[in-house]
Amino acid sequence: MPWCDTCDHMVEDDQITDEGECPECGDQLARRKIPWHFKLMIGGTGVYLVWRAYQGIGWLVHHA
Repeated sequence: MPWCDTCDHMVEDDQITDEGECPECGDQLARRKIPWHFKLMIGGTGVYLVWRAYQGIGWLVHHA
């Protein structure tokens, strides 16, 4: 969702002008990027879940 830095709020897609400007102040809108630390957290969570699945399968094999 586009973000207006001047107005400090998100702008709905149907409210954006044809030039890609904020309907209230007329400034160019910027797209918010996903923070690097969020990507790192998702990657770490994925690695952790794969490791726990590996441990669970190992436990099942030895106790079956």
